[in-house]
Amino acid sequence: MALTGDLSTFNFVDIFQVIARDRKSGILMVEWKDMTVAYYVKDGELVFARPVDKVYRVYAERHFDSLLTKLRISKDKLYKTIEKFFLPRIDNREGIFSFTLGFIKYDSDVPVYIHIEELIMRASRTLTPEEVERKISDEMLTFEVSPDVEEKLSRVKLSQEEEKVLSLVDGERTVGEIKRLAGFDDLTVGRALYGLLAAGFIKRKKREVKPKLSITLDLLTKIIEKIKVL
Repeated sequence: MALTGDLSTFNFVDIFQVIARDRKSGILMVEWKDMTVAYYVKDGELVFARPVDKVYRVYAERHFDSLLTKLRISKDKLYKTIEKFFLPRIDNREGIFSFTLGFIKYDSDVPVYIHIEELIMRASRTLTPEEVERKISDEMLTFEVSPDVEEKLSRVKLSQEEEKVLSLVDGERTVGEIKRLAGFDDLTVGRALYGLLAAGFIKRKKREVKPKLSITLDLLTKIIEKIKVL
């Protein structure tokens, strides 16, 4: 899987949704205006970030532990690289990205500082009205809570608004009804629903298709006979 695009049209919520869904390992490269940063992903989790001057060097260093030794970075300090090179840029829309599978071999004990679901929710709070409109435009949409929601909640700190929106999702209420009941502005509700959907807390409920009425040949014959009698 190769995922490429421009951050002006493909935001981090969507990027991380793909990464979280497939739970793959690889490298997310982002060419910002001021620097190029390689973001290392292990089993769908962002574990490390570092600026690079030559892109090809990233793909030449194939073993994660050896890379950390070379850079003189201990595993308990990996979170600092995410704090420095990613979190301040989470709302930045000026950059070109590419996510490529593989190229780096991880040991099993790489710590996860912020889970991917948490990053999705943080990124969703910066979505523009236009971005929300693209995915949460139909007020008749209905969502239901995912079976593994409790497991996901253990990895994320939702805002009060997001908790309220999640509590209103019951498989019956429409987006329009949730907006009316939430008690805050539509954009906040839309951002919450967008993030909860991308992070896998909720999913779209399929509309029930009513079975079409069918008349058997035998029944049709009986109806015709009765009409003839009349």
